[in-house]
Amino acid sequence: GGRSDGDPPERRRARPRRPLSPAPSWEAASSLFDDGGCGLLLTTPLCRPAPGRCSLPTVLLLDEEPTEAPADVYDWLVRGSLSVDLLRRCLRYAGERSRLQNTLQCLAEQDPLTGIANRQGFQTLLAARLAEYQGRGLTLGHLDLDNFKHVNDALGYQAGDRLILQVVARLKAQLEAGDALARLGSDEFALLVDTRRDPARAERLAERITEALSEPYWVDGESLLLGCSLGLAHARADAGAGADPLMWHAHIAMQQAKAAQGCTHHLYDERIHRGARSMADLESELRRALRRDELELHYQPRLCLQSGRIVGLEALVRWRHTERGLLGPDEFVPLAEESGLIVPLGYWVISRALRDMQWLRGRGLPALHMAVNLSFRQFQDSQLLSTLSRLIEERGVDAQWLEFELTETAVMRRSEQVQQTMQALGRLGVRFSLDDFGTGFSSFVHLNNLPITLLKIDKSFVGGMGERAENRQLVRAMINLAHNLHLEVVAEGVENAEQLALLRQFGCDQVQGYLISKPLPLADLARFLVFGMRQPLLAGVPS
Repeated sequence: GGRSDGDPPERRRARPRRPLSPAPSWEAASSLFDDGGCGLLLTTPLCRPAPGRCSLPTVLLLDEEPTEAPADVYDWLVRGSLSVDLLRRCLRYAGERSRLQNTLQCLAEQDPLTGIANRQGFQTLLAARLAEYQGRGLTLGHLDLDNFKHVNDALGYQAGDRLILQVVARLKAQLEAGDALARLGSDEFALLVDTRRDPARAERLAERITEALSEPYWVDGESLLLGCSLGLAHARADAGAGADPLMWHAHIAMQQAKAAQGCTHHLYDERIHRGARSMADLESELRRALRRDELELHYQPRLCLQSGRIVGLEALVRWRHTERGLLGPDEFVPLAEESGLIVPLGYWVISRALRDMQWLRGRGLPALHMAVNLSFRQFQDSQLLSTLSRLIEERGVDAQWLEFELTETAVMRRSEQVQQTMQALGRLGVRFSLDDFGTGFSSFVHLNNLPITLLKIDKSFVGGMGERAENRQLVRAMINLAHNLHLEVVAEGVENAEQLALLRQFGCDQVQGYLISKPLPLADLARFLVFGMRQPLLAGVPS
């Protein structure tokens, strides 16, 4: 090992000299450079350290000129042509190249505004610390400033920079030797906390940091308040631990802190993350289920109280999950709504319902209205009209028997757009029912302007009729209101004869519920329609 020294005398006097230190191997010489000072390694090929073992600039000492340039070295010297001037030039070149590379690395890994590490530099540091500590005794913090963009927009970017410098100063004041701070983005920071001696220190530090950052900032004579969200994640020594998972865990914890609002911190919890991950897995499985045809439709019959005959069906989707068995819509439809899968799922339901309508008609059964739940998201889909027209034509089904159920809330969202889409679908022959009536905020004037044929009274109102007289009066009022609007009424969730008798007494048109039939697979539905005794349900019910 030796010093990189090929400068003029005045520059050599300005820097301390480093001795030339002979050693039999890199292992013996490496301890001389533990202080991280600059140095230069002159070595023969036989004594050259293995790749990755030595970070010093290397000059290779050779017996003869190589046929091609040696890899991963700064320069090389050949015994036969070695001279003092050549050695001096070689050392000067190696020293200048080393300093340039160090400067470039600093620029690449340092935030120019604050002087602390940037994302690239922090990732390098984090990987090194994890390896050094063997994944133990480290806590990573991911800090995000709330509303920082508003400061930039209101006061300008220079004011924003001055605010960031104040934030960094407050953060540094809370850290100790052995901790590290980095700026990951414009308003995001990372903290690496040494918790080897005190595992609980990270959470105490988080409380102090959130408290310190909640104090007002003074920028250009303005008093500013910023919220902050700090997520913490403890490093682990298991096989799955590493820099990327740890940063991801801290990010998840930060998002959970942000959901609470204000200056808050949150510690990463594997159980909560596992729940989120299981939902992501379920979404992925649902996508596969759509491709592999693992979904099926069950149909709940609708009974006409005047004739005692089944006049309609409601199509209800089920998922036959390979591990969890048959799943009802409540277990996956909300996920489909959230992920956007509700649109392809809705088209699958429509297509399968039309196919099954065709199948029932082919077996000589009378035509029945087929009600399909249509989500507002699908209602907005630009391909709805063209896709529905194609499916109806492919199945050869009369569109007048197809019925779309829309919720009150969906119908009221964008009245003009809803009305136009419903009218366009109505021209195909499709009719509409308003599902879960009474649970939303319908404007009756607006309802009267929409092409709706039926109102479906929510099962919560039907189920409450036996408990209080007020509930019975409410259901009677709903039925009267619908009839005044020239709409038919379907009561959902009918489970006993008392409810059935009251609904018939109130003049309800149709009923649906477990008293009539539970939702049935297609084959069971066909048997029910052929052999099921519907008329006795009305026997003994006072008119």
